[in-house]
Amino acid sequence: MATAATSPSSTAAYAGHMSNGEPTALSQSYVPTHPGLFYVQFQPGSYNSSLTALRDFAKGETIASMDAARESKLIRYSTVQVAEDRHVELNSDLLYCNHSCDPTVVFDVSSGGPNPSDWKAKAWKNIKKGDTLTFFYPSTEWSMSQPFVCNCSSAQCLGTISGAACLPAELLLGDEPRYWVNAHIRKLKEAQLKQQQQAQQ
Repeated sequence: MATAATSPSSTAAYAGHMSNGEPTALSQSYVPTHPGLFYVQFQPGSYNSSLTALRDFAKGETIASMDAARESKLIRYSTVQVAEDRHVELNSDLLYCNHSCDPTVVFDVSSGGPNPSDWKAKAWKNIKKGDTLTFFYPSTEWSMSQPFVCNCSSAQCLGTISGAACLPAELLLGDEPRYWVNAHIRKLKEAQLKQQQQAQQ
C-alpha cells in the first residue's frame, strides 16, 4: 500500500468508519486519541459515526493538534488536503469530524507551518459539551475523491459536496465570505476565477 504507515488502532478506526466496518464491534475496543476533549459516537451503517465534544470550547480556541497526521500518496475519503499537491491521513479521532455546511470546527493547516504539529482543529463557534464536531470539507478539499449529497439539514446546506472547485467564488473569497478556507484553497479558487474571467474576454 502506498499510503503512510498507520498504527493498528488508527487502521481499525478507519475500518469502523467505512461501509464494510463494524462500528458496534469497534466501539467495544475503542481507545480515544484525545481523552477529555472529544470522543467517537459509533453508529451502525456507512459513515454514520461522528465526533462529540467532551467539554466546552470557546470560539477560536484550539481543540486539538493534528500532529498525528502523516503523508499519503493516495487520495481517499479519509485523507485531508493540506496543500495544492499534498494530502495526509489524520491517524486520530479527528477522522470522525464529519462535514457540515454550518460547521462548528475548522481544520487550520495554513496559518502555522508546513508540519503536522503546526496544524490545529479550532472552534469556529462556541461549542458546548455534547455538541457534534463538524467541519466544512471544501475548506481543505479542492476536488473530492468521493462527492456526496450532504444531509446536514442546515439552512445554508449546499446539497452535493464535491470540493471547493465546484463552489461559487463568492462563498469562499472576498472580505466577508460565508466560509473560512485554507490558503491553498483560496489560491486555487483565485486562479480558477482568473482563468474563467480571461475565458470570457
